[in-house]
Amino acid sequence: MTDTLTLADDQGRATEIDGGYEIRFERRLRHSPERVWAALTTPEGLACWLAEAVIDPTPGGRMDLDFRQPATEKFPDTPEVRRQANEVLVFQPFTRFEHTFGGADSVVSWRLSPDGDGTSLTLIHRMSRDWESNVANTLAGWHHHMEGLDDAARRTPHPWNWPRWTTLRDAYAAARPASAA
Repeated sequence: MTDTLTLADDQGRATEIDGGYEIRFERRLRHSPERVWAALTTPEGLACWLAEAVIDPTPGGRMDLDFRQPATEKFPDTPEVRRQANEVLVFQPFTRFEHTFGGADSVVSWRLSPDGDGTSLTLIHRMSRDWESNVANTLAGWHHHMEGLDDAARRTPHPWNWPRWTTLRDAYAAARPASAA
């Protein structure tokens, strides 16, 4: 059975697949594939919208991410820092980039294609059924992070915003079909 979660046409979708879930986002960015690629695959670009990164851009190379999110009410003086070790799986400049995301059972694929004066970008995140309780969180996280890609292509930071993420998470959770809960 396939359950699809959709908020609106420009939002992320989660589909149940054999053994897990597939999250998909599609965006059109007003920057060249080269600029979008730099935002996705360089430490400078990734730091603008996702996390501080160390990346070896070859299949089998490491991609370490340090997520530094602002302090919360629970920890007002201490921002959250979460390190995530990933592996680069595919590195085809300006067209396709794949890497693990927090474990071998979670793979993110970025697909780019020229679109007039911009770029069509598709994010596909496949994860095992073990991630089921985190589908709405993951959708909200990618949604919020991807809102910063346009800024990142211009090397402008797009900071994390907990209230924005919470609003997105709640909307995705509310939209999730009861049969997939």
